[in-house]
Amino acid sequence: LDETGAALADYILRARPKVDSPYLFLSFTPPLGPFKCASPVSRIVRKRLRHGGIELGWVGGAHLLRHSLATQLVRQRRPINEVADLLGHQSINTTALYVKVATSQLAEVALPFPGGVA
Repeated sequence: LDETGAALADYILRARPKVDSPYLFLSFTPPLGPFKCASPVSRIVRKRLRHGGIELGWVGGAHLLRHSLATQLVRQRRPINEVADLLGHQSINTTALYVKVATSQLAEVALPFPGGVA
């Protein structure tokens, strides 16, 4: 994560186009500004995954980042409404589609098997 943070800082300080926009990632081609849709971000993510030797086909674009963020926040036991806010969801039900339950946490909430261990 230190490497990721350093890369983000480098992008913000040296590479991000100098425009008045609250969005972190911006298009480098005119007109400079936020991406109009997730497709360019998805292409970038898939390209970087392939560069790292990971081939996921059409899965693994911008939505992979959303799923990963939601999963990490849930693992940190962040409130679901906070996760929904960060993802820009108006409904908790929508957020639930993105959240993957950490299997290690399932054991913490699992009820004992009736009759004990077989």
